[in-house]
This record gives sequence, structure tokens and C-alpha cells, in this order.
Amino acid sequence: MPPHHSTTPSRVRWRILLLLLLISIITYIDRVNISVAARQMMPALGLTDLQMGQIFSAFVFGYALFQIPGGWLGDRWGPRRVLTFAVIWWSIFTALTAIAPTLPLANLIGIMGSLMVVRFLIGIGEAAALPNFNRAVANWHPPNERGLGIGITIGGIGLGSALTPPITAWIMVNYGWQTAFYVAGGLGIGIALLWYWYATDHPRQHAQVNNAEINLIEGSESLTKPPTPLEGRSGKAWGTVHDVFTDFETPE
Repeated sequence: MPPHHSTTPSRVRWRILLLLLLISIITYIDRVNISVAARQMMPALGLTDLQMGQIFSAFVFGYALFQIPGGWLGDRWGPRRVLTFAVIWWSIFTALTAIAPTLPLANLIGIMGSLMVVRFLIGIGEAAALPNFNRAVANWHPPNERGLGIGITIGGIGLGSALTPPITAWIMVNYGWQTAFYVAGGLGIGIALLWYWYATDHPRQHAQVNNAEINLIEGSESLTKPPTPLEGRSGKAWGTVHDVFTDFETPE
């Protein structure tokens, strides 16, 4: 029986989920590695603890500013293209962290300023990750699998955070702190290209998805009917809202 007419659902959605997990892992490797590398970077570049803290904060600033735009882009262009671009973007700047002190920019704003700009740009790219993880899982999994799908994807946060210190430390000891950023950047670009090659925005666009898997995903979707606008006008709905905001009890 041809695969598209098999009664057993294909498992492409789980392979998509595996790729999302890998992206999640590399997201946190690229986020955390500078915390480990700082031990060698600070004396080598003459940076103080305060300056290093400001460099760390530059990432958070870029990350916070571009969370909403990153999600909007995923809704508009799809998680396949947005995640590919985002991962390649932040991977390039992760690798550039190694040479940020020698970039022409450092002559204008100093070593700390150059590193802050690079980390800010990494934060911009990584801001698109979580919103597009959610979009991809929603597109590829029926409602009864989405909690598991998001859980597996977000599990990359813990894995990436756990793997980064020993791996980065080993690379630093044997090859120097710059190499740690080159390796992380190279891994990210490789994973991004793999994602772009294999993933699609929707199951119907994927050549390996059979009809049974499409029916599993889309059939379950039809069972979760969103509320109609008229439901929000009912007295029962507004009564519930009233109770939530007025029914307070003081502890005894």
C-alpha cells in the first residue's frame, strides 16, 4: 500500500519535534556559553565583573524587545523560514563573539561596546525561538499532543543549560575561549540548514506525511471549536468575569 494511503499515521510530526528540540538546545548553548567563557575572557580582554554584567544584559535587552516581532513574523511567514533565518542570524553573531574585540567596531566604541552590540544582536535572533516553537507545535500536532510537544521542545532549555558548562569548559581548556564560540556558531548553522531542508510549515506541505497523519492532526483540530463572538455577550460569561474580580476572601 502506498505510504500516503496507509491507515497507520506517519510519524513526521515527531521528527519535526526532534528538530525543534535540537534548535532549543543550541539556543541555550549560545545563550549560556559566554557565562562559562567569561572566566578566560575577562582577564584576556581586561574586563571587570561590572562590564561583563553589562555585556550579559545587552543580550536580555535585545531578547525582550524582539519577542513580539519574532512571533508576528512566524505567524506571517511561517516557522520554517523564520526559525531558519533566526538560528543562522544568532549563530553568525555567536561566532563573531570570538573576534568582537578586534572588529572595526571596537575601535569606535571599545571592546565592551563591541561585545554588547554582538550580544544584543544574538538576543534579537533568539527572541524568535520560543514563539515559533509554539507555532510549529500548534501546526504539526493535534491538541491532545501539544502539551507534550511543547514540553519536549522546552526540555532543550534544561539540556542546553546542562551541556554547555562542561563542553564549553573542555573546549576552552584545550583550544581557547574563542573556539567555543566558533563551535557553537557552526553547530547552529548546521541545525538551521537541517531544519530548512526537512521541515515545512504545515503537514500538508510535507512529502512524507500520509493522509492518516494529516487526518489525525486536522481531525482533532476540528473537535476543539473556538468560542463564537456571541458567547462573549452572554450573561453567564459576564457573570463569571464579575465573580473572578469580586469574589475575594480574606484568610482567617
